[in-house]
Amino acid sequence: MLRLVILSLTLIVLINSSNIPGTTATPPAKYQNYKTYVKTACNSATYPTMCYNSLSSYSSTIKSDPIKLCITSLNINLKSAKKASSVVSSLLKKAKAASSPEVPILKDCLEEMKDTVDELKQATAEMKNLNGGGISKEEHLRNVKTWVSSALTDESTCTDELEEGEVNADTKKKVKKAVSELSWTTSNTLALMTNYLGY
Repeated sequence: MLRLVILSLTLIVLINSSNIPGTTATPPAKYQNYKTYVKTACNSATYPTMCYNSLSSYSSTIKSDPIKLCITSLNINLKSAKKASSVVSSLLKKAKAASSPEVPILKDCLEEMKDTVDELKQATAEMKNLNGGGISKEEHLRNVKTWVSSALTDESTCTDELEEGEVNADTKKKVKKAVSELSWTTSNTLALMTNYLGY
């Protein structure tokens, strides 16, 4: 009788323990699939590692949806643009206080950054309204790509002016770091749109 009880208990423990991996492994496996989708998508980006590092934590939101992938990339892009704008704005204030000759160049660069922020906002709004506004989805996507391309041009204009103008080495380094990171993010967004939305 005792042997039967022990045998029954052992059997119950074995059945229960064999069920544990099945229930706990499912969500992470699913999550890993989403991460794989993001990694595969980022392999087509201009800067794959940067793309994956910025998007992988959003993989459970993106899932395997190319629209969500591009909207998330745009949102990250917009944050990066605001950050770059803030860096240039701060340096411009210091330059004004010191009556520095770099004021006009930083002013122009800040304008380019503000334009970039506006263009990325327009692109994000349009991306979220793909089925509205009285135009086709294809036209919306073309417009989004135009906004993102314009943002990339503005970013390049800022760094070009830095090279040509009278700017001290420390200021140049700080602006270039912020704007270059932004440009890489924008290039990635553009690549994802081209490869995953076909526009």
